[in-house]
Amino acid sequence: MAAFFGLKMTAPGLTISYHPPFSGSSTGELYQWLGHALLLVPGGVLLGLSAAHWVSAPAVRLWRRLEGLTAQEKTAGALLVGVVAFLAARIGRAVFLLDRPFTDDEQAARFGGQVLASGRVLAKLTDPIEAFPTLFFYVRDGMGSSFEWLGLQLAWAFGELTGTGSLVFSLAAAVPAVAVAWVVTRRLGAAWGTVAAVLVLLSPMSALLSMTSHAHLLSRAALSVAVVFYVQAEEKGGRWWTWFGAMGGVAFLCRPFESLFFLAPFYLWVLWRLVRRELPVGACLGGLVLGWLPALVAFLAFNHAVTGDALLPARVSMYTFPAKLSAHDGTLLERFGGNTSYNALMLGVWFLGPVGMLLVGVGASWDRLTKLLLLSVLSLLGLGLFHDNHGIHSVGPIHYSECVPALALVAVHGLKRLVDVARKAELPRATVMAGVLGALVVGLGILGTRNALALREQARIHESMEAFLSGAGLGRAVVLAPQYGVAWNQVPAFREVGSFVFEWAPPRPDQDQDVIVLHDGPGFAEKLRPQFPDRRFFRMVPGQAPDPFRLEPLDGGPAPATATDEGAR
Repeated sequence: MAAFFGLKMTAPGLTISYHPPFSGSSTGELYQWLGHALLLVPGGVLLGLSAAHWVSAPAVRLWRRLEGLTAQEKTAGALLVGVVAFLAARIGRAVFLLDRPFTDDEQAARFGGQVLASGRVLAKLTDPIEAFPTLFFYVRDGMGSSFEWLGLQLAWAFGELTGTGSLVFSLAAAVPAVAVAWVVTRRLGAAWGTVAAVLVLLSPMSALLSMTSHAHLLSRAALSVAVVFYVQAEEKGGRWWTWFGAMGGVAFLCRPFESLFFLAPFYLWVLWRLVRRELPVGACLGGLVLGWLPALVAFLAFNHAVTGDALLPARVSMYTFPAKLSAHDGTLLERFGGNTSYNALMLGVWFLGPVGMLLVGVGASWDRLTKLLLLSVLSLLGLGLFHDNHGIHSVGPIHYSECVPALALVAVHGLKRLVDVARKAELPRATVMAGVLGALVVGLGILGTRNALALREQARIHESMEAFLSGAGLGRAVVLAPQYGVAWNQVPAFREVGSFVFEWAPPRPDQDQDVIVLHDGPGFAEKLRPQFPDRRFFRMVPGQAPDPFRLEPLDGGPAPATATDEGAR
């Protein structure tokens, strides 16, 4: 462990930064990943083994107590797991993300939720349209909104209408740990269910993503519940097939392609069993269709309202031009390497590290469910062959976030198998558990904490930029500024850390905010003034050292009292 932290003294150090391209990793990140695999994991194993003698007796007592839980106590335990996961997500968002977006699509999605909360699907934008921050927007005839999927926009609309903001995303972040614990408790007992929940909570790609407000949180939660309903449907049939279909539909509304590819092995298996007449066609197939129907109707209706074509979602409308397809798609081999290979590697790093890969390999062949779950992960990796977006890896491989519950379910079966092998070999089972948990707690704890602290550094960029505007005493104003990424890149300290937020937060559709930031351009001020008659206009221009910016009034009034704050300096 000391050697790991000593890597800070190497030429690249252990520095984590946030710069495109998405599939690029800084040298410091690579040193951290190698140090985790080759130093922290064996160090954690040794620490776990050294503690096994001291903790084995109380651990055995705790294990027996968990195995003896009543049904009521199991329910209380599931609620406790959910509360812990929710608080971890909520506190992490406040402490490490400073309650700010990590990527631009979060801001665009929130705008879409604000539009839906107002009872519309598109909002009137500025004239000229180029003045409005429209990254990740769908724009038509001067109207526009987020091009994100309906499920994500509905989540933000709920936050707007209830005044709870991003709270719904923290609630969704708590669902996978509870769902995984429930499934494993049913199959292996309450003690192993507790271990499964711990695996989900320890995974860096689970913990860090849970702090954000991405659609992946919603689809991950829906798919984990869908697995719960599938288990119930296999055992009890009847209405559980409807619930299984309905939850697949909820996931579809949040991330359609990823959800379909993840669920494909389950649906193909159900279809095979229907063909062999092992399942009742009416209850099973009819239930699935009935469960999916509301989501499909909502999906088609929303598409029609936004784009005018029920079969053309706003999200894919930007890819309908052959020039863009030929420019970005690449060859099949390029997509395999840039998407599938890259994200398979990121899953190995971010899920549970090398130990997690071992546990998944050992547990994959446990039974039909573990095989289906692993096939779902492989199917989702196969989706990378059909698109060109590698996805960021700073909170884990973000496009594969739905894999965490599935991999955790497989991994806990792998750990159970290792413990069973140790028992048959007359080895202390507590030693195996201590070594594995030591590697996970120590290795992943340090890896996750270091990445969380790095996330806070990039969040401070946005905190400082916001403080610069709010502290300038502008009142109700319009600020014409360069593109956001260009602006914060003028500060050397910000440029070194980097961020994946490159655009200003779009103004609220009702424009109910003191300072509205729009893009600057030739003649924009004159065209925009009639649209904001009650506001002063300012232009953000480069400042003189040590101030990176200053605000220049465009109406002859007094200049702002301050142009920067201590954080920006």
